[in-house]
Formats: sequence, structure tokens, C-alpha cells
Amino acid sequence: MLFVPAYAATVLAASWANLSSTSAQEVTFSMGQADLIIADGTRSSAILPSGSRSVLLIQGRTVVAAPVGLITHEYEATDIEDPLNRGRYVMRTGRAPQGVAEVAMTRTLARELDVRPGDQVVAGMPQRRLTVVGLIDWSRSLSQAGLIVPSDAPLSGARPRLLVGLPTGQRWLPPEPGPGRNGFGYVDRREAGPTAVEKAVEAAAFLLVTTFAGAQAVLLAGATFVVGARRQRRDLAMVAAVGATGHQVRRIVLAGGLLLGAAAAIAGAGAGLLTFALAGPLIETIADHPLIDVTMPLPAVAGVAVLTIAVGVIAASIPARTVGGGPIRGDLGGQRTRSRLDLASLLAGVVLLGASTGVLLITGNPDGRIELLALGGVAQLLGVVACAPALIRFVGGVASRLPLSSRLALRHSARHRLRTAAAIAVVTAATAGSVSLAIVGAARSEAPTEHPRIRLGQIWLDAQTLQLLGQDGLYRFTAALPTRRLVTIQTTTDTSLPLTGPPPDGAADPTLIAALEQRTIAVGGADVIQLVTGRTPSAQELQTLVDGGAVIFNDTLASGTRITLTKDGKPLPAVRTLVAARGVYYPQLPGLVISEATAKRLNLTVATQAAVIDPYRLPRPEELTAANDLLLHAQLNARQPLEQPITAAATLAFAAKQQSTTMFYLLAVVSAIVTLVASTVAVGLASVELRPDLATMSAVGATPQTRRRITANQSALIAGLGALLGLVAGIGPAAAYISYSTNAHWHTPWLVLLVIVATPPALTTVLTGLLTQGKPLLIRRTN
Repeated sequence: MLFVPAYAATVLAASWANLSSTSAQEVTFSMGQADLIIADGTRSSAILPSGSRSVLLIQGRTVVAAPVGLITHEYEATDIEDPLNRGRYVMRTGRAPQGVAEVAMTRTLARELDVRPGDQVVAGMPQRRLTVVGLIDWSRSLSQAGLIVPSDAPLSGARPRLLVGLPTGQRWLPPEPGPGRNGFGYVDRREAGPTAVEKAVEAAAFLLVTTFAGAQAVLLAGATFVVGARRQRRDLAMVAAVGATGHQVRRIVLAGGLLLGAAAAIAGAGAGLLTFALAGPLIETIADHPLIDVTMPLPAVAGVAVLTIAVGVIAASIPARTVGGGPIRGDLGGQRTRSRLDLASLLAGVVLLGASTGVLLITGNPDGRIELLALGGVAQLLGVVACAPALIRFVGGVASRLPLSSRLALRHSARHRLRTAAAIAVVTAATAGSVSLAIVGAARSEAPTEHPRIRLGQIWLDAQTLQLLGQDGLYRFTAALPTRRLVTIQTTTDTSLPLTGPPPDGAADPTLIAALEQRTIAVGGADVIQLVTGRTPSAQELQTLVDGGAVIFNDTLASGTRITLTKDGKPLPAVRTLVAARGVYYPQLPGLVISEATAKRLNLTVATQAAVIDPYRLPRPEELTAANDLLLHAQLNARQPLEQPITAAATLAFAAKQQSTTMFYLLAVVSAIVTLVASTVAVGLASVELRPDLATMSAVGATPQTRRRITANQSALIAGLGALLGLVAGIGPAAAYISYSTNAHWHTPWLVLLVIVATPPALTTVLTGLLTQGKPLLIRRTN
């Protein structure tokens, strides 16, 4: 139980030192060693302080010829060997590109195109043949596909930026823009780093994790020592019988804790460092960032080792206070001592639960003190664990109503409830950490989602795209997709809709923002209604258009039965309205539609805004690739090539923005491993206590199936109660942290919690039943 925390802490310490994945580390991945990134690289070099270093950076998208046709990918044009770019890229093989005929690409894109150094690819706007001279990865995301070329050979038109390294101690402020000129956009490294709020949240997470993990480690080891000391009570009693004092007996237990702590520290640190060294590629994949300039954090590892030894001594002091104080004859004879410690423990647990809940409620806000929050989380874990002996006593009281194997398992657990409670404490402590991480991870992943601009599956083609394709190209484009209908959206260009009131207080909500944006006035009929609503227009809606009225899709535009449009700032005659949709908003689609006759009557100017492909199902990736191949060929063949390629995409359901960091995922993986290992070991230690009783059962004729059922039932009791108590202990600290953090929103991950709570009991029960010996047990009774 000491080895597992020492091993996990060493792996995490090494990962944190080399990757950290804090907000500050992200700045290096995007800015390298630069102090500034200035948006206008062509004008800014002349106004930099003397002694500044700079390198051009062009970022954009370009067209790449792939086996499936023309596709688009991101590219960067810069000198990757410049010291300012150190940390932005990782060269995996080959060298940096030089000249207009060479390119490097990320490993992700190389796998997609099935190329390697020495092969040739066709890319650019216009297209040119390039030789692949190196494979590289972008530090900001190892999974991102893209190309790298020299700064003087960009693959498409894009505005250059400038990476700037300032002289030591100097700052740079943009000059005031002159008349008729725009100012300089720039990113300052100091301002791009974590804010005070982000630093506070990171510190809070670190303190909460370390204190909670420390409490877990003490409980894991302490509970194990309790079980071990109770199993050794006859041996310790023999030492006392030959003249050892109680103080000397306690020293034996403490020496065992010191020895085990030292052995676990050495083995855990060594295995952790070896795992980190061997699992570098896996850690990079989980992090989606490279491990740059890998170093072994020896001070941190030494701290973990010292802490492990200290935990071993502290954990051993718990049973050391209980041994040597009882009657020697009782310990030698195997008599069970009658104890009311379970009732005292229950009282202490209730007090701790009440106090910790109050502390978590008070500190669970952005203005709370994180030290008290961490203390409250630890106190709640200890309070839940303290209630375990009384809970076992209660469960033992209902054993008489259960079948034979369950009854014997529960009575044995209740008879040795302090040892059983110690085993349950191990499972509780391990499960609580996993529960907290699962809840916090779900909360950090529930950031407000981006609202879809058009209906699910629809494809938006703006006026520029329609012009590029032409009539023939548009026909072939729609033929490549599962097109139900192609709807051309005609909109008024000189008309606006007045606001019906001030923006609501919750205007930051994506849904309300979408409602404020969906204000376009379309001119059309049934096809527009069906496009926006996704259903066949009703007779009343069609009659409203015929009668010169307006069908409204954005219900926030309707303030009565009529609406007044404005032209050139002057109100037009009011028209009757009918609301066709409520509470569903698509900013790119029209907010209302009127008929062509109404537009002519009101003397409105009408123009083609876009066309929308309404499919009968979601397009498959290969269908979109084939359609975009036609669109990209049209762009490359245009008289005036575009600076950036245009592609069409089907609208998909937006996933929540992921806020969780790499270290969170590593913590989650380590916590899951600790939970499974701790549960299995705890149940195994407790099951050893059943061996004398199982031998007695074998002597009176119990079958192997009966013995397996008894051990399986005891395993289910220990792991099941421990998992449920861990669920209770993990919810409080997680809820308090979510309330403390400003970028987390409560969301209950029911499925994940079910897996966390159900997996340890199921796994340990099955393993215990399978590993129980089928042949009769023949052991010499010693207690």
C-alpha cells in the first residue's frame, strides 16, 4: 500500500516537471522564446527597440493534393531553427526546409498522406511540387496536421506576423497610429500567461490534490498496518510474554513501518522513474504536447521518498498505539476483545462530517480560502471512514436473514469489525479520489458550447463560393452530396429590424446571443420556411405570406401581431406576423421571411446572400471530400486566386469545450489504477483472516463452492461498502472545488460514477471467488 502511492507520485512528479501543462507552459508552446508576437510583420520591424531579435511567422491554410483529392491543411512559414522558435516545434526526423521546393510536415499529416522524407507532395496556392525533407510536430498539439515551409516561400497569401525577442529589461508599446492608419495588434508574453485567477485556481487544485492524496496515502497504509498488526497479535504477545514492555512492542510495529516505508520509497521511486522513461511516447500522446529537454526531478523524487517513509511511520503509529496494551493471555489464546471503539468512532465521524460539511459550504466560493477547503475535504474523508465500524456492526445485525454463505461472511466481518473497517477504509480512500476527479473533470468539460449557425447537417455556400462554382460546378457539387434540396436565400440589403428591447441580463448565453444575431430578412416562400424550421410549412404560414405578412423564425423579434421594418432609418408600413418557431435560433439563417410581392410593394432591394444545401442525411466524410475537391479546383483555376482556400462543411452538434489539462488526465489514470490495486490488496488482506474459519468449514464437509461463496461475499461487502462510502467522501470536496473555480459548471457524470463505484466490488469479488482454493484447507490453528 505504500509502494502504489510512491510509484504514482513519482510518475506524476516527473510528468509535472517536464510537461507541467499549466497555463504558463502553453505560452511557450505557442510563442516559443519570443517576448512579443506582432500582427503586422511588414511594418513593425522598423519600430522595435535597438538590439531586438525577430523572425517572420506566416500562418494560414493551403491546398494539398492527397490520394482522395484536393484537401486543405494549416501551414506555417518561418525559420524553425531560429532560437525564438525554440519550444514551438519538435524535429522528429530529417531537417528544416530550405528554399521554395522543400517542405517539412507533421507526423500526423505524413501518416495521412502516406509519405516519408524524400517523397514529393503537391501543395500551395498555386500548386507546386515540394520535397519532404523532415517530419516535425507542433508543440501546441501533436495531433494537429500541417506543413512547414521557409518564411520566404509561403504556400498561400497570409498576413505575416513577427516573433520578437526584446533586449533584457526592455518593454515595447505600440506607437500611436497615424491619420488613416490602423494600430498594431500584438501579444505580450507577460499578458499571455496565466491570470491571477488562473494561478489561484491552479494553486487550489494542486493544494487540494496533494492534501487529499496525502490523507489517502496515510489511510491506505494505516489501514493495512492495522490489519497486519491484528494478524501479528499472537507473535507480539509472545514477545510481551518473555518480558518486553508495551513500549518495546510498539517500537517493533514502528520499526516495521519504517522498514516498509523505506523499501516502498526506493522501489516506488525507481519503478516510477523507469515507467516515465519508458512511457514517454504514451505520456506525449495523452498530453498532446511534446516532452522537451527531459530532466529527472531528483529533488521532487527525493521528497516523495521522504514523504513515503514518513507516511509509513505515521501509518504504523496508528496500530502501534493499540498493541501491547491488551491482556497477553487473551492475545495468546486468540480471545476476541470486546470493544466499544466502533461507537466512539461513529461519534467522532459524525462530528467530523458535520464540521467538514460546514467548512466546505463556507469556502466553496471564489472568495473562499483554499487551505480551509483542502482541510474540509480531508476531514470529510476521515469522517466517512470513522463511520465504517458502526456501519459494519449494523450490517452484521441483518446477517441472520441472509443465505448461509452470506450470513457467515457478514458475521465474520462484524466479529472482526475493526479489521474489516480498516480494509473498507482502504477502498474508501482510493474510491473518493477517483470520484472527485470524475466530477471535477465533467464540470471542467461543461463550458458553454458554441451555438450552431445553421441546422444540423446543412451546408452553407456564400455568394463568393457560388460565383467560384458557377452553375455547372454547383450542380456537380450538390450531386456529390446527399442533397434533398438546394435553397437560394434572397435577402433585403437596405432594410433592418428594430430591437424590441435591451439585451437581457444573460446575453452571454450562446442561445441568447444567437437570438440577437438572427435578424436577416429573407424574401421567398415555402422553401425558406422548410429550410429554417425543418418541417413542411403549414397552410396558415403560406397564407400569411400570400396576404403580405411575415413569417417569423426568431420569436424575440415579435412584440405583437405586427412588425415594423425600417429602410434607410425610416419606418415602413407595419406588416402582420405569424411566429413559426420558438426558442430555437440559427444566426446565419433568416429571422423572418416575406414574399416577393411584399418586397416589391415595400420597394425593397433584394440580393442573393447564399445558398444552403439541405441534406436528407448527414454527409459522410468521403462525400464532403469529393465535393470540396470540386470547390478547391475551382479556386485554383480562378483568374484571381484567393489568399486562403474556402471549403464547405456540414453543421455538426457542437461538443463542449474541453477545459481539463494534461495533468488532470494523468491524475485520473493514476487514480483509477490506485483504486483497483488498493481495493484488490485490501480485500486480499482481509480474506486471509477467513482461512481458519474456512479450514473449519472444510473439516465439517463444506464444498469448494460454499467456501468460494463465503470469500466472494466478504469481498463484495468490503469493496461494496468501501466504494459507496468513497462516493460519499468524494462528492463534497469536488462540489466545493467546482464552486470555488470560475470556469467549472456542475454536471453529474452518472455513467463514470457508476463505473467507479461498481468496478472495484465486481472485480475483487470475481477474483476472490476464482482464487479461493478448491481443495480442503489444512492449517494448524494458532489463534
